[in-house]
Amino acid sequence: MTNRNASNNPVFVNASQRTLFVLALSFLTAGAQAEVPPRQGLEGVNHNRVELRGGFWGPRLKTQHEVTIPHALNSLEKDGHVTNFDKAAGVYDGPLRGHHAFDSDLHKALEGAVDSLQHFDDPQLRKRVDAILDRILAAQQEDGFLISYFIVQGLDKKWDDLRLEHQMYNAGHFFEMAVEHNRLTGDSKVLDAAKRFADHIDSVFGPGKRYDVDGHQEVELALVRLYRATGDRRYLDLSRFFLDERGYAHGMERKPFDPKTAVAVPKPEGPQTAEQRSANFRARLRVRNGRMQDHKPVVEQHEAIGHAVRAGYMYSAMADMVRFSDAPGYERALDDIWSDVVSRKMYLTGGVGTGQYGDEGYGDPYLLPNESAYCESCAAIAHVLWEHRMNLLKGQAKYADVMELTLYNGVLAGIEISGDRFCYENPLASGGGRRSSWIGLACCPSNLARIIPQVGGFAYAWGQQQVYVNLYAAGEASIKMDKGVKVKLTQQTEYPWDGRVRLTVTPEQPSAFTVCLRIPGWALGHPVPSDLYRFASTKVPAVGLKVNGKKASASPQEDGYVHLQRKWKAGDVVELDMPMPVQRVYAHEKVKEDNGKVALMRGPLVYCLEAVDQPGVELARLALPRESDLRAEHRDGLLGGVTVLEGKALADGQRPTTLTAVPYYAWQNREKGAMTVWITQPAKP
Repeated sequence: MTNRNASNNPVFVNASQRTLFVLALSFLTAGAQAEVPPRQGLEGVNHNRVELRGGFWGPRLKTQHEVTIPHALNSLEKDGHVTNFDKAAGVYDGPLRGHHAFDSDLHKALEGAVDSLQHFDDPQLRKRVDAILDRILAAQQEDGFLISYFIVQGLDKKWDDLRLEHQMYNAGHFFEMAVEHNRLTGDSKVLDAAKRFADHIDSVFGPGKRYDVDGHQEVELALVRLYRATGDRRYLDLSRFFLDERGYAHGMERKPFDPKTAVAVPKPEGPQTAEQRSANFRARLRVRNGRMQDHKPVVEQHEAIGHAVRAGYMYSAMADMVRFSDAPGYERALDDIWSDVVSRKMYLTGGVGTGQYGDEGYGDPYLLPNESAYCESCAAIAHVLWEHRMNLLKGQAKYADVMELTLYNGVLAGIEISGDRFCYENPLASGGGRRSSWIGLACCPSNLARIIPQVGGFAYAWGQQQVYVNLYAAGEASIKMDKGVKVKLTQQTEYPWDGRVRLTVTPEQPSAFTVCLRIPGWALGHPVPSDLYRFASTKVPAVGLKVNGKKASASPQEDGYVHLQRKWKAGDVVELDMPMPVQRVYAHEKVKEDNGKVALMRGPLVYCLEAVDQPGVELARLALPRESDLRAEHRDGLLGGVTVLEGKALADGQRPTTLTAVPYYAWQNREKGAMTVWITQPAKP
């Protein structure tokens, strides 16, 4: 049985290759369109090279395209996100609406639309996106600045307060959208605008210029994407600058940051001016539990604290920086932070953020309340992005395990099956919450609009002569590896309802390479790659594997993958069979809230109880005896088609009843009522 916690950091690009990479990069122009190759680790296969058809994800991508994205754009236009740019361009005399972060929500929804257009031929949506983009670009200033709120409010206020005004956050999401638009269309107009904006930022911030960092990280990972799309090293260096400046006093010179002096902002006697209130608030905000992860340099951060969304984006950028730059100390910090999250601060759903300190952030170790869990949808998305990048950096399956867990549970719970209702928070117990058709602070709906079309990009990776399969989903991927080897991978599967996967390998010509199959931790007896949660029984059915009908070993190597090395030819078939028993899950004893309780999983899915399935039973007074058999049954007509779990339980401690559990991601899709993931388990006699 493979230990997912084993330390293994394969480097797939050696020193000589890295040297060649640097030399090659020097010949690239700033406007180059081809993405530069990786320096270290694996390379992800972009979602535009992966078509998810049928199975679990195909219908969801269709709903996303036909419902979610139009709904998001309609809602954003109604709320004034687009007319704000018209006002900034001087062609609209109505009011400026919303707040300083409004632009970012529109950029995320547009990125989702552009991502979806890479999979669906939709001239009407494409025309709509182009029209909105033209209105955005019309507002860009001569120096490249492009944030509607500050153009209208007065350019003298731009970059005035990075910690509270989300200026870099707006910029980052614009950069990410621009890269995807260029990938879709080949047209550089939006990417050129992004470069002008980034060039402006680079002219203001950096060594010998202004030393400062943003309060809401995002631009850091976006600048890496911009660097990869253009080949312009300045954008990578700027990202590194913003990361390295965290933990220092800011201004026109760099000074060590002292938390004691930072909070010692004198309070004047009598009423405070707005500027004084703002100064005090910023100082307290900065140090209170490291809300912005600006309490110490990133290389000295070894635990996850503060705002979970900001943290996830920052950790993603740090992982990218290790891959593409010489960043001593970054990897050690990331390893420690990751262990802290996965071992002490993550919910069973992959959700992060307890809201303990009122800041949408990480709480104390093992403090994981269920009903008050924050688990913001954006935090789950940031967590997926971070785990994806850690997998690319390290080449280890444990990161893909957490990515999958978070994607199926923490992320999908944020969007209704219909595609047009959303959750900002995703607790693990509720007295009867309800989704919203839209949220005024639209960070989560717009983020959900962009992440689903990108799912295919999390499924595959490659490194040298190796192809990695990280997610099992029906569809097809086209991959070009080193030395010009091209291969098509076709999956047939009903995963996550069924653990059988038929993988057809079709190289352009017979070629020797290695197909690396992730054997999920849940199939090996581990719900997560730590002791934070454990299955009641580690005795799991053996995983089966065949290559062209012949049995093969399904025992993964230390990296968590089965490595199938051979000369592949068109039509070779790999059959993977991962049995999916219903598993009882226990939390670590230090998670006091879950003592005496049990949760249910099947495959990568976490299950929950809803009041609608337990009529006349108070969920808090329902108990699941240890000896109760649990059976799985797929119901095509329920919640878009789900596998439910049923078994005998006790109501009010003694009355026999039937327990019915549905996937956690599907809660709140029917009538309003209570929900719980953790179920009381009677004490041993």
